[in-house]
Amino acid sequence: MSHSSDRTVLDYGVRGDGIVDDGEAFQRALDAGPGVLTVPAGNYLVGRVLRIGSGIRLRLNPGARMRLADGVAKTPDDYFLTNANPSTGDTDIVVEGGFWDGNNVGNARPPGLFDFGCSGAMMHFQNVRGLRVADMELHNAEAYHVRLTQVRGFEVERIRFSATRVRNNNDGIHLGGHCEEGLIRDIKGLHFGVTGDDMIALNADDALTRTEVKGMTCGPIRNIVIEDIEAQGCHSFVRLLSVVSPIENISIRGVRGTCEVAAINCDGARGCRVPVFDEKAPPFPDGVGILRNIDARDFRVAKSTANDIALLRLETRMENFRIANFHRDPDSAPAAPTLRLRHVAVRRLERDGMVAADGTLAFGETRTSDETEIKELRIN
Repeated sequence: MSHSSDRTVLDYGVRGDGIVDDGEAFQRALDAGPGVLTVPAGNYLVGRVLRIGSGIRLRLNPGARMRLADGVAKTPDDYFLTNANPSTGDTDIVVEGGFWDGNNVGNARPPGLFDFGCSGAMMHFQNVRGLRVADMELHNAEAYHVRLTQVRGFEVERIRFSATRVRNNNDGIHLGGHCEEGLIRDIKGLHFGVTGDDMIALNADDALTRTEVKGMTCGPIRNIVIEDIEAQGCHSFVRLLSVVSPIENISIRGVRGTCEVAAINCDGARGCRVPVFDEKAPPFPDGVGILRNIDARDFRVAKSTANDIALLRLETRMENFRIANFHRDPDSAPAAPTLRLRHVAVRRLERDGMVAADGTLAFGETRTSDETEIKELRIN
């Protein structure tokens, strides 16, 4: 057996024939310690949760196909891949390449929203400093494809989503509390309807007792760059969910395609089945949440489904929220507004250099439904 820093999973008894359960041998390879661990082309049946520790660079050949075996995910701590030490923390983890099949038919969530069982998350990283996840296709996730919470200094790029069985609560890249200094870039759904929920979700606050969210945390999300997002018929492109924790210093650029609900959804989870706050007693006198220093630009999007939900659904307190070069193509919901602003007090709304409102929108609503392009909109 090789003990060098560069090794292959085959050195640890992994077969890669798609028949023998390679889970335990795969974990032995990960447990061997820091270094580059390669996965050659092959079919790998994985019958256990894989846990990757600090300093490991897991690099899969493009022809490496990983499949989660039936019945692996039973508890809230069960995933396809997670970091080894979420309580004490891990550093410098890299996962690159391959085709990862979450086998959602064989690893179903419990039927109730609050029942005990697996969360359905495919990859979950918690309390990691220095993380890179890149160059892979994620297939048939039961719920969220990639979840991050308490992760600082991360890159998630060139990720593709596919499914033969699209599920609800099927977020693509999902950030929970205390995520900072991150890059999310070149994220695409490969066919219509993927992802079944938000392509990118920044959820600083959430209903943590809900099955799909168990294992996450609430807290601020800061200093994130989101670039080059593309899908056809996804649920929504970007969600910014803040109730009491700030989401700040966020750049969103280059969003293309069609969505069922919203291009940017800042509804404070009002549209979710499980509320995160009491609408009759919001946490702040002038509304809910705080979105600070948000810059969104270069959108070319349209609605894929006929409904009355705005493409820009802004229902959260905000400071220095800017949208530029937002273009709406003809779509399936011409009566739905491009922008809807409500439930918040706005000091100043500026459109193309002209003040559109000044102190008049407190808990009211403004709609823009007859225009297909917003050159620049600033909200304070």
